[in-house]
This record gives sequence, C-alpha cells and structure tokens, in this order.
Amino acid sequence: MTDAKAAYLAIATRKFAADGYHGASLAALANEAGVTKQALLHFFGSKERLYAEVLAGLAERLCEEVDAATVADPAAHLTAYFTGLAERAETDDARLVIRALLDSPEEAGFWPMKPFLDRLLRLAGRTQGGAAMEEEEALARLFAVIGAIQYFAISQRAISGMYGWETSEGAAAAFKARIAESVRELAAGGVE
Repeated sequence: MTDAKAAYLAIATRKFAADGYHGASLAALANEAGVTKQALLHFFGSKERLYAEVLAGLAERLCEEVDAATVADPAAHLTAYFTGLAERAETDDARLVIRALLDSPEEAGFWPMKPFLDRLLRLAGRTQGGAAMEEEEALARLFAVIGAIQYFAISQRAISGMYGWETSEGAAAAFKARIAESVRELAAGGVE
C-alpha cells in the first residue's frame, strides 16, 4: 500500500468513525487530505469502496486484537480481550464498530464485521458455557457485551459532566469489572 493510500485510509477511518458513512462526504475527506475528490477516486473508485476498505481494515485489526489477547484458557482469553476492548472503547476503531453495524443494510452483500464476530464465537465456543449454548445465545451475549462497552464509552463525557471526573473514573473502573464478570458468566454458561 502506498503512503498516500494509507494516509487517505487513516483520514477516512477518523471521518467515518466520527460521522458515519452518510455523514462523511468525499469532498470533506478530500479536503482534510489536501487533495481533490478525483485523487481519492483514483485510489478507491467510489465512496462505497473507500468505506469497504476502511471496514475491511477495521475487521482485520479487530481480529488481530482478539488473537493478541491470547491466554491458554479460552475463558481467560475472552475476558482479556473484552477487558482490553473496554479500555480502548473511545478509539476511532471502537466508534467505527458501531458505525459499521448501523450503516449496514440487511441486503448488503459485504459484512466486514463477520470475521471478527466469527472469531469471537469460536473463542466463546471453546469455553465450558459457550460450548453448552446455542450459537444464537452466544452471539446475543457477545453483542450484549460489545454494546455495553460502546454505550458506556459514548456516555463517559456525560457522566463526567454530571457527576465529575472522579466519579466518572470510578464508574469506569466498576464498569470494566462488570464487563469481566459478564464475560465470565458467558464462559461459565450462566450466572456466577
């Protein structure tokens, strides 16, 4: 990948994370990159293909993060991954996860988050609880954890504003402990 293309993808990642597919225009992306729309189109062909490359890169990074959390015990591995995700919840990639899910119409032929979710399902399936539950239940529980992490992340500024920074930090620590508990419950197959 050329340096220019990588730079354009980095800018597009930030813009799509902040504004979503529909809110980020090619003109705004080109303006931030200091190039014309035609320059972006030269590399990507269309806004849709640019977004697809951004989401494919996101899925690859997320899969790498799941793998990087490797711990011998699958339940500990899953807990380590989600604890790390909770700590990174205010990044562009974390926001882009939500955008990717919101921007994907049911008839889309491209599901960039599927490899990431498949990897999490396989990991959950290697736990005692995950192996005992239907795929639908495991998927629902994984989405509940991902959704809780995302919602808490976007709420941090409001919590801090309403209750102060110290309370917000305490709530964040308690939330991370709750996420770990939720993942342990999934891995155990119920409520501990």
